[in-house]
Amino acid sequence: MKRYKWGILTIILVILITCIGMIIRINVLFPNAKVITYTSDNPADLDGLIIKPVNYKVYTMEEYSEISSRYKNIQGEKADKSRVVVLNILLKNTTEDIITYYPSGNMVIEKLHARNGVTLQEPDKMTVTVMPGEELEVGLHAYIGPSQLDYKLFDKIDSSTVTFVYSYYPYRQRIVFNK
Repeated sequence: MKRYKWGILTIILVILITCIGMIIRINVLFPNAKVITYTSDNPADLDGLIIKPVNYKVYTMEEYSEISSRYKNIQGEKADKSRVVVLNILLKNTTEDIITYYPSGNMVIEKLHARNGVTLQEPDKMTVTVMPGEELEVGLHAYIGPSQLDYKLFDKIDSSTVTFVYSYYPYRQRIVFNK
């Protein structure tokens, strides 16, 4: 009977050591992402396309329906518990080539743990074409509904840091917006 207890204990110990070794190996192979922050004073440069944050604004669904028809179907209680965050960025092409920019990333409010993907504010466009030497101001919008953030926390958005995260690994690259 003692022999079985020692055998089971040995098997459990081998499994435990193997699991710990695998966790350490994964953490060595894939360390935490390095955070790189861009601001209006230090804009992001994506292969010659400068992306500079301008500002952001939080809209109620009623306010947003006055400037866009994108969320006209959201009404009533759901509209009261939803917001749209518009991130305005300045794109500048510093190359001699035509650049087609596709906004890929998430609007993140880190303090409140809210996030959602962004798209161009113009409903019929998926990309922006920036000619050599051209500067364009572009609006990106992100919908925030009950599944992204509790509606009771909407008044805390303006006192939180709003970012546009466009890369998560191996570098977490984020653009920080000011009100």
